[in-house]
This record gives sequence, C-alpha cells and structure tokens, in this order.
Amino acid sequence: MNEYYGELCTQIYESDKSYADGKELEFYLSFVKDKNMKVLEPMCGNGRMLLPFLQKGIDIEGFDISEEMLKVCKEKGRKLNLNPPVSLGKIEVFESPNKYDLIIIPFGSFSLLPDYLVADSLANMKSILKEDGRLLLTIMTKSGEIKGIPEWKETNRKKFNNGVIVEYKKSHYDQENKLLINKLKYQLVKDAQIEKTELMDFPIRLYKPGEFEDILMSNGFNQIVLHEVKDGYGLGSPFHVYECV
Repeated sequence: MNEYYGELCTQIYESDKSYADGKELEFYLSFVKDKNMKVLEPMCGNGRMLLPFLQKGIDIEGFDISEEMLKVCKEKGRKLNLNPPVSLGKIEVFESPNKYDLIIIPFGSFSLLPDYLVADSLANMKSILKEDGRLLLTIMTKSGEIKGIPEWKETNRKKFNNGVIVEYKKSHYDQENKLLINKLKYQLVKDAQIEKTELMDFPIRLYKPGEFEDILMSNGFNQIVLHEVKDGYGLGSPFHVYECV
C-alpha cells in the first residue's frame, strides 16, 4: 500500500528541510506588511515556513493532506511554545469562514497537483482571497533533457534513534502528460533487519516556460508578476515565485 508522506518519509524530509530561512523566508515575509494580515499556507507540510511566520507573530494558518507531516509541525510548535493552527485538508476543497490577505504555496508544492485538480485548486484559493489579496506560489519547470532512473537507486540514508532509514528512488518522464513520475521507497533498518517499508508515488508536474502564466490567467488571475529570488535555496540556487492578484 502506498503512503503519502508516511512516517519514514516524513522523518527523512524533516531531517533535511526542517525550517525555511535566509532569502527564501525573507522573500515571503516581505509581503506581510502588518501583523493584522491574515495568511494561509496550503500544503504546509511540516511547518518549515509556517512556524517561522508564527515566531514573528504573524496570523497564519495552514493545512495539508499528510497526517504525519502535521504531527511533526505540531510537535515542533510545542517545543517553540507555539500552537500552530493547522488542519487536515485538500487544496481543491478547503473551506474557511475567513478571507485571506495572503496565500503562500512555497517550495514547488503546487506541482504535486495533477492537471485535473489545478483549475479547481486555483479557483478555490481565489475564492478565499480578499479583494486585494495576493497568492504567492512556486512551480517546478522543465529545463533540458530528463534522465530517468529505471531501477531502484539509493538516494538518501539517515541514522535516527529508531534505526537507519534508507531512501530509494526510481523515475521516468511522461512526455505526454508532462509528469516526472517518481517512485520512492523508504526502509527502516535495525540490526541489519528491515523493520518497515513505505512506498510512495510522487509525480511532479513540470511546466514549460509561459505555460503556467496562461493557466493562471484562464483561472481569473489577471495581474501576475514573476519574481526571481537569487540564492533563494542557497548560494547558486535561485527560484521563481508567481505573485497573483
């Protein structure tokens, strides 16, 4: 049975991507003009962005489809004397009595959505934005030829209190659907024995240059600015953010 961000996957993710910082965090914080703004982070995961926002006293809430990720977010929050307002939810059907000044979807999370959910998700987010509210999101783009990984290949290995977690990956690019199809396997190894295995399908939609702007416009966002954040993920690792009104 495939698990989406199960316990082992979440442990690996958390060990590498616990908190947003540096230029990435500074960029998103720059859109919070005052502490009275209401901010929403769909697909908030382990709280890597949400918790630093809360530490700044910003009124932010989030949701995600992974119970394990939200569990980690809450545990980290308690250690920081915070009570992160996060819930289980899907972006295409999320409901709230609130209207938001700012909605953020960082780190390319939006590219995890299949095409058939994109329009509904954008429409839903637009429906809960204030009239002058902004949506900030990043996507994954295709650049150059993509080499697949036809057989399981070890891509990560981390030692934890409960043993060693080993990550394996295989992948191929689906040209017709513009999807990078990743299959991930996580194994918990203890005393040279495999104690637990998790499998996860992890398809990523890769957009062509200009394609996503057209999708945004066809879904009601007519003021779009594309920002480049130089060194946003570290030295020499820029990323782009769509600012949509």
